[in-house]
Amino acid sequence: MRMRRRTVTACVAVLALLAGSLGTALASDAGEILKGVTAAGIPVSGLNARQASAKLATAAKAVEGREVKLVVGQREWTRNAVDLGIAVDMQRTVDAALGVGRSDPVSWVKHRFGGRRHNVAWKTTVDQTRLEAALKDLAKRVHVQASDGTVVFSESQVIISVPTEGIDLSVDATRRQFIDGFLEPHRKLPLSVTITSPLVEAVDVQRVEQQARVLLSRPAVFMYEGQTFTVDPSAVSRVLRVRLIEDPEDNKSASLVLQADADALDREIAAVAPWTLKPARSARFNIEGTQAVLVPSEAGSSVDSAAAAFSVVEPGNTAILLLSKQLPPDFTTEQAQALGITSRISTFTTFFDPRNAPRVTNIDLMANAIDETILKPGDVFSLNDATGPRTPQNGYQEANIIVDGELVPGIGGGVCQVATTLFNASFTAGLEIVERSNHSLYISKYPIGRDAMVNYGTQDLKFRNDTRFGLLLKARLTKKAMIVDVYSSPLGRRVEESASQQFNPKPFETKYIDDPSLPTGQEVVVEEGAPGFDIRVIRTVFEEDRVLHTDTLLSKYRPWKRIIRRGTGQIQGG
Repeated sequence: MRMRRRTVTACVAVLALLAGSLGTALASDAGEILKGVTAAGIPVSGLNARQASAKLATAAKAVEGREVKLVVGQREWTRNAVDLGIAVDMQRTVDAALGVGRSDPVSWVKHRFGGRRHNVAWKTTVDQTRLEAALKDLAKRVHVQASDGTVVFSESQVIISVPTEGIDLSVDATRRQFIDGFLEPHRKLPLSVTITSPLVEAVDVQRVEQQARVLLSRPAVFMYEGQTFTVDPSAVSRVLRVRLIEDPEDNKSASLVLQADADALDREIAAVAPWTLKPARSARFNIEGTQAVLVPSEAGSSVDSAAAAFSVVEPGNTAILLLSKQLPPDFTTEQAQALGITSRISTFTTFFDPRNAPRVTNIDLMANAIDETILKPGDVFSLNDATGPRTPQNGYQEANIIVDGELVPGIGGGVCQVATTLFNASFTAGLEIVERSNHSLYISKYPIGRDAMVNYGTQDLKFRNDTRFGLLLKARLTKKAMIVDVYSSPLGRRVEESASQQFNPKPFETKYIDDPSLPTGQEVVVEEGAPGFDIRVIRTVFEEDRVLHTDTLLSKYRPWKRIIRRGTGQIQGG
């Protein structure tokens, strides 16, 4: 019994001695990293926090600037941690190293006496704004759109491209990948991506390719009204279209379908066999004296290309039977009759110098744009809309126009004569004037206060068909004159007008142009000059004895400049 007590007492003493030694050891290395600990592979055992931070600083800077290849298949992009907003968190890294083996006494003993080894990975800090910007940039670079494959035609050749998968960056997975492991010692980092399958399979492209090759291996044969003709393969290829048809029950699947475009087929057939097309003819009016004589419309006919389009792509067709379809006229006899256009209700004529070819060309272009215009009741006619921009591209030439009180060369000279002629024809017909501007200068060959100026985009001539009948505008040129006629039914309208006295006079100025071809002291008057003024024209339109409307047209004319060429040359004989 005494022996057992002595043994227990001895064991307690030994344990007390060991505990005291362990406590002394723990206390002695409490501020140091234990044996066998490395940080990012760098030995840091026995170092305190400050010493470890100093030792790791150079390696941390190097790892932050180290280039890493980001890999997706065969494509690579080089980035470093700084690019991604990732940096070494030195405090956390050193704290992690200090904490190794200190979770419990057994772990401590294994490191202190047992030779255990442990590596601490770099701990990171992240600039989220910079990281998100880098991920967004990478996502754009990684992205590859899935392709459903194509079948296209060049002349009679069939060219295909096979379907390919799409690739997109898995942004969330890549973000975790960068934060958790970008500073690891790798030189290539495969990025996390998702693959998008094309809607169309390769066998589908091959099927359409084979179908097209058969169709383009020989001319297409057509039969129409007992006659046979062919369309060569290159023309057939211009008709073919490949459509992508999505599966209504599976939005991730689709198929390719070979079709023929009916409008394109129309054009190719018309080019090869123009006799198959009989255009429709709209109703129109022939002018006989002062009468407008209705010429009835005629329906046309052509092949029914919409029906034939299905047969074009069917394999094995030796001859395609074409059916006929009727082409209705744009303007029928019944529509023309309903307008009640029978006779001329007004006319106006202005004159030009036939030797001024550019001006005559411009007037003729505008006259052609006006001629044959039909206005239904309520329609508003716009001269700018009818003629379009007066540009060289549209055929207009340079002739004199009014700029700053004098005549100077400009594109479209003469168009205001057309506007004035048309305005007076509508004025005397008693039609409602919607928009009209006078010339900046008074031109004596036009009725005073009844001229009209247009400038595309800013000034227009507009009038409304305020009658219950249709209007037909006819515009034509003779050798020296432009004539605009307005046809309708007799309206029973009467127009009365009166003009005020000229008021608000504006004196003209004199402009001198030095001319070295004239001797000094000699002057030649180019333009006499004339004062400007304002004037009002009042138009009253009657229908029978009832006043329909009264209009006041105010015209403000600037003065014509007096232009004098004065000599600056040597005096002869001096």
